[in-house]
Order: sequence, then structure tokens, then C-alpha cells
Amino acid sequence: MKKSYIALVDEIWVQQLAIVVYHFIGLVKTLSAHWLWASLEMVENWKDSQFSLLPTYKELIAAGYRIWVYSGDTDANVPVTATRLWLSSLNLTIKTKWYPWFVNDQVGGWTEVYDGLTFATVRGAGHEVPLLQPERGFLLFESFLAGKNLPR
Repeated sequence: MKKSYIALVDEIWVQQLAIVVYHFIGLVKTLSAHWLWASLEMVENWKDSQFSLLPTYKELIAAGYRIWVYSGDTDANVPVTATRLWLSSLNLTIKTKWYPWFVNDQVGGWTEVYDGLTFATVRGAGHEVPLLQPERGFLLFESFLAGKNLPR
């Protein structure tokens, strides 16, 4: 069985899920301090992580993990151009050049498949794909889980 990993960077969705889970397991009631999500102060003072995740992606690809990275095409926080720039620094071989993928006969976004990684954009989505384009986000996630390319 092939190993899988997906890069999901959707803070609102993850935060909402975390709140539900934390309430379910009773953690929120046991926290002694007020729960705060990421802030600029926290980010500026975070010292225990590496500067770049590129070496981690290289390790995961070399280990045979199946990796999908996606960006909402209107994301002002992590724009598609920035994601494509860091992807280019991985120097991966392109297996399938850019093509549009579809949901209900409409373009859901664009995708490019590399050796070891798939990159997809989600049309009309900003930083929180599941919140802004739930149907497109679901098809993206469903395709990943099924081990299939996005539909043409």
C-alpha cells in the first residue's frame, strides 16, 4: 500500500474541526488559559521549527509518500504564484502538464502532476477552500483519497 500525505492549509476549517474535537474529548473545559489561535506575535516568536519545509517535502517524496498541494486561486495569504515558485525549487519532473479539472461541467481549477507530487488550484477559492468552495474542495480531497487524478 502506498503511503499518502496531503498538505491542507485551511486554518478556519481546521480550527472549527479542532473546537468540535476538543469539546468532544472535554479538553476545552480543562484548559486553564484562554484558547487563542495563531497570531502575529506567536508566529514572530515561534523558534522550534525549521525555516523551510522544502527538505521535508523532499524526504516525503523520496520515501514514496503521495503528496498533494493545493491553493485557492484568489488566496491573498499564500498565492498560487508563491506556491508554484517554491514547487519549482523542488526540481521535480512534470508527468502531466497543466490541465483544467472539472466539477459538474465547470472548471474547478487547474492541476499539474509531478513525479511524487500533485499541485492543484481551486477556482474561486481563497485561503479557506472548504469554506469558500466546498464542492470543489470535496472533489479534490475525494480524488486524493481514491488515488485518482482530478477529472478532466
